[in-house]
Amino acid sequence: MMNTLLKNWNLRRIIYLIGGIFFVLIAINDRTWWMIAFGLYFVAMSIFRFGCAGGNCEVPFSKEDNKAQN
Repeated sequence: MMNTLLKNWNLRRIIYLIGGIFFVLIAINDRTWWMIAFGLYFVAMSIFRFGCAGGNCEVPFSKEDNKAQN
């Protein structure tokens, strides 16, 4: 299980992790407890590779689109 969590880290996942930790720390510092869930969501996205952190938001490039632009 730990092996799969630590594989295939890219810049997007690292940014989501740092951003999530940032939101959690700011929420604790400002005592805005509802924002902790928001930060933990981004941390979970980066660790478990779901949503955009896992690359699921990318639009695949197709050759047909390229021909239509020319």
